[in-house]
Amino acid sequence: MTAGRAPRAARRIAAIARWLLWPCAFALMLPLLNRLQPASPGTLGWLLDLAAHWQWEYAVVWFALCLLCAMRDRRYLLLAPFAALPLFTATRMLPASDGEGPSLVIVAANVNLANRDPAPLAAWLRAQPADVVMLTELTPAYADALANALVDLYPHRAFAPDDSAFGIGLLSRHPLTRIERRGSVDGIPSLGADIALDGAAVRVVAVHPMPPMAPHWQEERDRLLRMLAGGAAATPMVVAGDLNATPWSTALAGGARGGLFRATGSAPTWPGRHIGIPIDHVLASAHWRRGETVRGPAIGSDHLPVRATLRRAGRFVER
Repeated sequence: MTAGRAPRAARRIAAIARWLLWPCAFALMLPLLNRLQPASPGTLGWLLDLAAHWQWEYAVVWFALCLLCAMRDRRYLLLAPFAALPLFTATRMLPASDGEGPSLVIVAANVNLANRDPAPLAAWLRAQPADVVMLTELTPAYADALANALVDLYPHRAFAPDDSAFGIGLLSRHPLTRIERRGSVDGIPSLGADIALDGAAVRVVAVHPMPPMAPHWQEERDRLLRMLAGGAAATPMVVAGDLNATPWSTALAGGARGGLFRATGSAPTWPGRHIGIPIDHVLASAHWRRGETVRGPAIGSDHLPVRATLRRAGRFVER
């Protein structure tokens, strides 16, 4: 490229980048716009919510556009820090723990319908044990193999496996009582049980709503989170699983308004460690404080598992 063409090309690239900043800014603001939507937002609200999930990708694009614009005007570098906006538009996290109080360690793992080998998950759970493991996409064969591999560590379980994407299960180091399998109006199951912690009952619920591939499924997913959050004020509760929702979605915003807060972060869990969206979560009621949270290793699934340590915020009221 000749000396004269290089500046012209730089000007052209910078001009295109300046125009692209506007739709990128709109995309970064979508989580805030979505919180103004009604509970049944309709087709437009559904489309906006789908677009809102990809905040980290928008942040990378924003940063790159600012660098390109700065080829012609360095003042655009002042806009680059807005790439951190997803940290501030995500739904509320549970307050951090001061390290005191009894703890409860929760793992949520979408094991993948096509996965036949529980060994990687079993090895991780032995290396970093949890109190309760919530499993989604659980097939009968995988459920039997995992239970046999971990029977000494997790003697208690409640499984509702299925040869579809909606098999679900709980593994626990503590006895499970009041086990209840519920189905949505479309038959999508959730599985709940009580465990005892320091003399009080804690409700743990594994969920895996349908992906929001149509407005109806978005509404069903959001309704499930709002319904569970409705019981979180009176009862110490933990909800976990593949929620098919990100921290910027209407589902988690509605759950947070009702009293279920994120105990896990906003790093991608699907479809990979570095590129993707965070849709696997541990949510907890205000009875808890957040301890260590991590993503687990590859387990032969297209999802990464998540692990959260919860600490009791105060004395639970015995039921």
